[in-house]
Amino acid sequence: MNYRNSIPKKHIQCLKVEINIDADGAKLNQNRTARRYLKSLVIAMASLFTMWADAAAVLAQSGSPQGVETVALFNPAAFETPESIQIDRRGNTYISMALTGEIRKIAPNGTQSSLAFLPIRPDVQPCGNSFGFPIMGGIALDHHGNVYASVNSCNLPDLGIWKVTQQGQASLLAKLPANASPNGIAFHAGWLYVADTVLGLVWRIHSDGTSLPEVWTADPLLTPVPLPLTPGPNGLQVFRDEVYVAVSDRAHIVAFPILEDGAAGTGRVHASGIGLDDFAFDVNGNLYGTTDPFNTVIRVAPDGTVTTLLTASDGLDGPTAAAFGVGADRENLYITNAAFPFFPGPNPRRPSLMRLHIGIPGKPRP
Repeated sequence: MNYRNSIPKKHIQCLKVEINIDADGAKLNQNRTARRYLKSLVIAMASLFTMWADAAAVLAQSGSPQGVETVALFNPAAFETPESIQIDRRGNTYISMALTGEIRKIAPNGTQSSLAFLPIRPDVQPCGNSFGFPIMGGIALDHHGNVYASVNSCNLPDLGIWKVTQQGQASLLAKLPANASPNGIAFHAGWLYVADTVLGLVWRIHSDGTSLPEVWTADPLLTPVPLPLTPGPNGLQVFRDEVYVAVSDRAHIVAFPILEDGAAGTGRVHASGIGLDDFAFDVNGNLYGTTDPFNTVIRVAPDGTVTTLLTASDGLDGPTAAAFGVGADRENLYITNAAFPFFPGPNPRRPSLMRLHIGIPGKPRP
């Protein structure tokens, strides 16, 4: 049963969309070179992922709850692929558009604007990064509302962690090596923890930018499996002084305690048999994970019990990340659907932001 279609229309409230994007030449859908490159990339990669379609159908055979809403839709023709999400203390939502380098801001009243375009540089060919194509990964927020983003630029001098102020001023906080591939990122006690998808490690970078990036842990539990175009360490979050990393190709979630001196403790497998992208925690330690491209949102209880909450029948199209709201919205989980054109999905594609009522508050913001 399609529960999304069973919800009365008066409860489906799509946010008012007022796009305000600077026409400064960085706007990808006006960059013909970038568009041609991305279209050729889509065609080349699509055939590699069609074999995942049957697996996706198998994973999405559980029933789903009512209470899910689509609150914002994005434009697939402009390669708007929402990859990561953060929500600040005032209720502003920040979303990274993976294939354009844009950080989109959505105000509490639904008004959308472009906070910044970061230089993923699809015009630089051949692409110099480890992925072989330009992409922006995860984002994080600090106490002051600064956004930190993992940027896998084709232009190697731009590859690393970028900082964007509330006013939209962007700067390279930490340059990473040419073979690095920063992805999931989290802010905790002044430090940024960053999963490296290709190198199989976690970087630690101080948010003030005064120290060089350091390898926080390269535990063997993070070592990628050599599967074509399948991420290793992917989503990363901090909960109760432990760094959790979803290692997608190994289908497990690993947790590392942060020791008193800031070093990484011994890793442990928190859950296995689950290929997650990114995730969020509630106050009780339940983990809510997204499974792009398998089109499910799952809950992993502290004891490891897995429950499927949403499937493709609820409107999922490549769920990549999740974050809880704040204040009176703290019991709602927000989910980004990237609808990457190189993964199997519905026709037409449906990049979106969805909201699911959980009934348990999310963990407090940093």
